[in-house]
Amino acid sequence: MKKAIALALSLLLAVALAACSAPSDPTPPASPAASTPSSGSEAAPSGDSAPAEGTTITYVTLGDTGMNQLQKAAEEFEAETGIKVKLESWAYSDAYQKIITLCEAGTPPDAMYGFSGWTQQFKNLGYTVPLDDLISQELKDDFSKAALDVCTVDGQLWVLPSYMSIRSILYNKNLLDAAGITELPTTWQEFLEVAPKLVGGGKYAYSMVAGHPKNTLDCFLPILWAYDGDVASADGKTNGFNNENGVAALQVYCDLAKYAVPDYGEADINFTQNNFTTQTAAAYIHNAQGLAALADAGEDYSWAVIGAPLKGAGGSQYSLGIMDVDLVFKTGNEEAAGKWLEFWHTKDRMGDVIEQAGWVPNQKSFFERPAFTDPANVMVAPFAELEPLAKFKPTISSWEEVQKVMADYITKAVMGEMTPAEAFAEAGPMVDELLQK
Repeated sequence: MKKAIALALSLLLAVALAACSAPSDPTPPASPAASTPSSGSEAAPSGDSAPAEGTTITYVTLGDTGMNQLQKAAEEFEAETGIKVKLESWAYSDAYQKIITLCEAGTPPDAMYGFSGWTQQFKNLGYTVPLDDLISQELKDDFSKAALDVCTVDGQLWVLPSYMSIRSILYNKNLLDAAGITELPTTWQEFLEVAPKLVGGGKYAYSMVAGHPKNTLDCFLPILWAYDGDVASADGKTNGFNNENGVAALQVYCDLAKYAVPDYGEADINFTQNNFTTQTAAAYIHNAQGLAALADAGEDYSWAVIGAPLKGAGGSQYSLGIMDVDLVFKTGNEEAAGKWLEFWHTKDRMGDVIEQAGWVPNQKSFFERPAFTDPANVMVAPFAELEPLAKFKPTISSWEEVQKVMADYITKAVMGEMTPAEAFAEAGPMVDELLQK
């Protein structure tokens, strides 16, 4: 991205900062009883197939996301339908093991906010139901093609697209200027060439993660993709990183660590965000979440610049697409859960959460909200423009295990315990075995 565009974005930054705030107010968790699944209907729940008044369903959000808006929507939904929605909030870090435990015990919630990486695994285990007959065609048509593609398995919509984050590289213009860097890098190699100029006096060139399974992959995948590697091969049966391209990408990640804030071994994505917002790191990969936090605090950060994804050696570049989803479980309350999700997925309900968090909408109707179309709203506009470059994590049944193996060996390479080639030579066969389960 050229300097003029970067400067324009930084000047626009101050205009829209007051728009964002973070979700709050957790609700203590509890577990509903499960029963035999229903068969579904031809369209959105209505008429004879509509759930009975007095039905209670449980919906789980994570990390208190949207809790205030959810509580209001649940009250409105009960008044309109007679169906009560019991809301729970789970910690992100506990969610996977908790939902697996509840599903194995036959006591899952009726619906929950989760991650697209769960889609195929939960389908194969028989925990969830397809949603094509539980939501209206109107709602389905409102989603972007990219969102539907991520959520579709074997031609059926198995989860509902929920919150979407587009992540690219953010820079601290003040630190770049102080180092005499007048043009933003366009490739990872260019960034590595200027990185030494950004280190010193308690400042670092980059903030990253090496250890935390999910967040290590969040930081590494845009580099792997830029170097034309991938988690899995095109047929999904073998890994796509134990090759020349994958090793080159891991070498870049190891080289970045030399100029990164040295907390990367203990860090999660919140550490990387804090390193950037406190102006300790000159660059990192994320969305506008950190900017929103500064906006809420009334702090000036017109120094922040949103850049295009950096290219690999062959010119490939990808922003990281994070697709969170809503799942419906086999509890006997599928019709009621589908009706609730239809009610919640509107620009005036879920749209509030997305706007406040600085995420990118994946429903066309949400762009009727001025905040999502105003080019001055840098919480959304630059990231929405990067959606065509977005690539998402694969939907594979063994994703949780695969990302842990990859993160473990990426970390070993970053820590100098193995070379990049050695790390991926060991990790590759382990991931192959997981993919072929």
